[in-house]
Amino acid sequence: MRKPKVFSRSASPEETDSLTISEFADLFGLPASAILAAIEKNRSAIRKDFYTIPDLSRRWSCSRATVYNVLRESEFKLLDLSRKGKHKGHWNVPAAVVERIEQSRMHSLPDTIAA
Repeated sequence: MRKPKVFSRSASPEETDSLTISEFADLFGLPASAILAAIEKNRSAIRKDFYTIPDLSRRWSCSRATVYNVLRESEFKLLDLSRKGKHKGHWNVPAAVVERIEQSRMHSLPDTIAA
């Protein structure tokens, strides 16, 4: 376990100082699990050049089958990394395609939907 750095009145913290997740959570009065959840959420939000089918399933909160259906409907070209002669494929979807699909499927919520 790392010994925490103690600051005196004359010493002030610097950008290069570091905190454990527990220390950071204590600073803001949050549980460490909330900080870990925020870190995980932020990691998945980092821009990628390509997305896999499971990546898109998590990003869109839907099943892999739904992701395949959305991709088929879009008719965009995807990167096929499956080996020759293999039945099971490995598809990578360019980030630009993901952005276009998301923009094309964005709509305002209709007034006719009951709460």
